[in-house]
Amino acid sequence: MKKAVPYLFVAGVFLLMACNNLLTQGMFMDGLIYSSVADNLAHGEGSLWHLTYTQTNDTAFYGHLPLAIWLMALWFKVAGTSMLAAKMYALLMVVLSSLLMVAVWKRLVPGNAWLPLLMWFLISDVVLLSCNNFLESTMLVFVLALVWFMLKGGWWNAAGGLMLALAFLSKGPTGLFPLVLPLLLWAFGLRKESFWKMVGETLLVAVTAVGVIWLLCVAVPDAASYLRKYYDVQIVRSLAQEESSRTYVIGALFGRSAIVLGLAVVAVLLSLRKGSPWKMDGQHWRTAAMLFVLTLCGCLPMMLSPKQYPHYLLADFPFMALAAAVLIEPLAKHLQKQLEGSVALVVSLVVLVAALVLNGMHYGKPGRDKAMIEDMNIIMPLLENGETVTIPDPLVFKYNLHGYYYFYRHVSLDQHNAHRHLLTDTDLGMREWEGQYREVTLPTKEYKLYEQITETI
Repeated sequence: MKKAVPYLFVAGVFLLMACNNLLTQGMFMDGLIYSSVADNLAHGEGSLWHLTYTQTNDTAFYGHLPLAIWLMALWFKVAGTSMLAAKMYALLMVVLSSLLMVAVWKRLVPGNAWLPLLMWFLISDVVLLSCNNFLESTMLVFVLALVWFMLKGGWWNAAGGLMLALAFLSKGPTGLFPLVLPLLLWAFGLRKESFWKMVGETLLVAVTAVGVIWLLCVAVPDAASYLRKYYDVQIVRSLAQEESSRTYVIGALFGRSAIVLGLAVVAVLLSLRKGSPWKMDGQHWRTAAMLFVLTLCGCLPMMLSPKQYPHYLLADFPFMALAAAVLIEPLAKHLQKQLEGSVALVVSLVVLVAALVLNGMHYGKPGRDKAMIEDMNIIMPLLENGETVTIPDPLVFKYNLHGYYYFYRHVSLDQHNAHRHLLTDTDLGMREWEGQYREVTLPTKEYKLYEQITETI
């Protein structure tokens, strides 16, 4: 029980940070889309290499690689399709990633394996992993498994190559950065091996990964076709977009990690004081530096793309957390000795129980997009499952609106054709559809439902 106390506290901190979103209705736009595509796949609509979204939007879905979506579909087959089930899949990925972070930590630093988890959960965007079905959630599991195999070294790197291929098939090139790990271990003196052995281990990982993907394409022609279409849709078109700030991801990396970086700086400064009861040795410095550079290797290549979003960094944050935790570990070890006993247990249980109560209070309530979801819950009973609903042009770009209506009831939204019902927001009104529909009186706040006028003779 004594060893479990810090983990109870860490679990409580995580659940406190997630309480507004974990068990609520509502999900980020990307997660809604991926969950809907996975739900289609779970119910036999499309196939692994021929994914589909709504009847009017991305009927052929090639914008992202399919492995994470396929795994999500398997989950829906077991757990059923619901917002709670979708979020439980994301939470499962966080749990698996946490276990792998602990395993990675134990290969680098002895003891206090709860510390990197606490640092990870203190990074502001990490809670998104448990509340939204980002593809990065699944990719991160394979990335951390890859790092663990590479830290074991030797022929374990072949298993690492398999993990590298799976990470790529989950989200694409953003999962390839751990390939530099053997070079970093060698450069920072954390592995006593020759330069050529390091090169050989790197090649073993890379060749295995390429071999797995090559064999997949040879054995399954549809897989090769999918990868070509993905390259055209996601890589070529993305690079051709208008250029935005290429340095955004750097600011996001340090901005979102500000708390843990601040704690690391304080720990370092305190350790340098004269007479400090704890000190950091060279191993701590080298390990932290290696992990920090590994984090940058995951972030800096994103500057090549004009598409810059903070959730792209979700696979980099664990390594920033590990780097900070290495620097904080001597101080944490000292403080833990001072806080051991019943007080630590009571504090941990209070935090955990409070977190569970708050999550229970939010269960089933609208979280993000509150007004949109409340209106949808009023409108949805009047729509048939699988119906197509007309919308005015400006709502085309409200992707979360498309996502909610399709995920909850497979309702597709169409801006081109007139259908039985029309959905619009209160600001847009009828406009181009004036005279063709009459309003259905409902107690909604932001959205209105109209039904088509049918003439009788």
